[in-house]
Amino acid sequence: MSGIVAAVVVTAAFAALAYALGMVSAGGASGGFVVGAIIYAALGPQGFAVLALFVVGGSALTRLGYEVKDRSGTAQESGGRRGAKNALANCTVATLCAVLAALTGYEAFAAAFVASLGAAFADTAESEVGQLYGREPRLVTTLRPVPPGTDGAVSLPGTLAGAVAALLTAALGFSLGMLDSTAVTLLVTFAAFLGTVADSLVGALARRAGNELTNLLCTLVAALLALFLV
Repeated sequence: MSGIVAAVVVTAAFAALAYALGMVSAGGASGGFVVGAIIYAALGPQGFAVLALFVVGGSALTRLGYEVKDRSGTAQESGGRRGAKNALANCTVATLCAVLAALTGYEAFAAAFVASLGAAFADTAESEVGQLYGREPRLVTTLRPVPPGTDGAVSLPGTLAGAVAALLTAALGFSLGMLDSTAVTLLVTFAAFLGTVADSLVGALARRAGNELTNLLCTLVAALLALFLV
């Protein structure tokens, strides 16, 4: 029972702070609270810390050069505040992996959890950094130049930022004991990064898929790859 109380208290405080700082909308705070409480109850403070890295890191990257991105029409809407749909699209797979890890004790589900959030963080990093510093993004399927913000567009700065975000997430998971070796950490990093590749491919091939659907697919591919590789 004490674990559930801690999950509710810590997650409520984090959601309230995120809302007060303009990181999420009211809906995003509510959705984030539900997701965070489940993850905390399932995986404890370690799992919540990995989630917090994505939320805080993603918000910081969204605000990076926001005025420049706003003028070019590529900035996140609502002043960078993430809503409930964004929270659910990025964290549904991670939440499911956390619950399965708690119920089964199977360590691969913890690795899949880290990989899915690593993919979500990496996807955000690729998008936000690429829109700001990717001077000539190219469509992932044809490599032809396209305007910044185009679905399926990739750039060298964005790709590097995504790789770093994936590695940071896996490294945090390793430092917290959620991943049991350097080899597993590297495999989780690789799975998370490949999740963003899947996101870009779907974005390029199915322009009407919608950002939430591609985000969900991104995290799902990363989690499944982690389960397979680990």
